[in-house]
Amino acid sequence: MKMEFDKSKGAQAVSGLMRGAKELGKKVGASTKAGVEALVEKSKADSQERRLKKYNPLFPEQYQSESFHIPNIIAIVDDAVRRDIDVCEGAIGWLDKDSGEEVLCLYDEAVEFSGIQFIPAPICNAVYYVDRFDRNRFIQADCIFSRTLKEKVDELQHIAECLGARSCLIEMVESSGNLVSNQIAVDAEISKKGARGKAAENYGGAMEYGSVNANSRMQNGRVEAKFKWFRSPQHPTLKWFAHDDGILHLVDTCCSGKRAVKEITVEVFGSTVTTMSQSVACAIDGVVGKIFSGKANVSVEKLAQKEYNSKLMFYVKF
Repeated sequence: MKMEFDKSKGAQAVSGLMRGAKELGKKVGASTKAGVEALVEKSKADSQERRLKKYNPLFPEQYQSESFHIPNIIAIVDDAVRRDIDVCEGAIGWLDKDSGEEVLCLYDEAVEFSGIQFIPAPICNAVYYVDRFDRNRFIQADCIFSRTLKEKVDELQHIAECLGARSCLIEMVESSGNLVSNQIAVDAEISKKGARGKAAENYGGAMEYGSVNANSRMQNGRVEAKFKWFRSPQHPTLKWFAHDDGILHLVDTCCSGKRAVKEITVEVFGSTVTTMSQSVACAIDGVVGKIFSGKANVSVEKLAQKEYNSKLMFYVKF
């Protein structure tokens, strides 16, 4: 039996298959193009993410958010160093953690925006460390130890005055037993005439002190104060020595009326009233080397070690 084959239907079927293949090809082509474009966009996004992670820029909205906490170390840098990096556009600086401690590298142009008080005045290519009693104040690392030493001496003299002492003597002694030289030495007299000098500003007392810096009068690490105005013992305002057992015992003894001696000596070890930890001091030296590509004029780590290994001898006469 002979089978009939309708060629027109076959042609139509072939034509339909061709059209279907063409449509499928278009769809596959469009799908492939979309896939390629998606891959390109993903690659761009990945690259952007890697660059953001590498440069870690800090933007104003991040800085002002409640979740952001200012690191304890700030380096003021020239904004020109990253001006041409696209992912840093609009940033106020960046965060660096390579030194072991988180560091805010703040552009000099953004210092005013930051609202931070820098002591002394902020300068480019300088490192600052937070004031342990005021997180809005940052002190230049090069001079922070001389400043904190002055604060400690001021506070000890304030303590002596509040406890009704006739005089006090403070000596800075290194671990070797030698008096610390070239640090601080001033004479102080207390007068009924009113408050004068920094200690009066800090504690409301009536003290007069010389400045404490490289140009101060050096007396082999000794500071003496003689008080003309005597008072009944009262509790002093404590900051650096708020947790020192020797100072607290002296205050409690005098204020409770149990003091039965005319002279008292208190040793305050540097390890109990440190300005910063050894690891932080080492990190600050590292910041100078890495970010500013240089060596610090003064090793903060060595200054921290010297402070840690020294002590203050506090002699009080009533």
